[in-house]
Amino acid sequence: MKRLALIALAGVLAVPTVAHAQRLAPMKAGALGKMCSSSASRTTCDAYLSGLTDGVTLAQINAHNTGDASAPTSFCVPASEDIAAIRTKVLTWLKAHSDSLGKPVGESVFTALHDSYPCDVKK
Repeated sequence: MKRLALIALAGVLAVPTVAHAQRLAPMKAGALGKMCSSSASRTTCDAYLSGLTDGVTLAQINAHNTGDASAPTSFCVPASEDIAAIRTKVLTWLKAHSDSLGKPVGESVFTALHDSYPCDVKK
């Protein structure tokens, strides 16, 4: 399973994309390594890794759905947006969409972010 995940990640990274000014977490890989090595913060590490793998999986689904008008498009979080604001918007969306609470977290959070941070599509 790990091998498949690494192959999938390599495939996603190999695809050329247009650069967007999106928010990237300021955390460095060394900090993640320390977090994952400490029993006190292992749950946080696991949450980060789950989020990353969900993100890659949803990116692949989004890429596969290109051209499908009913498929959800991505989301564009401004570089200036901090994690507290993102968390607030996701929690507000979840409270307003209680039917989504039984769905997989990646699907629901993806939709919350999609609705909260639409991309500016210029034609």
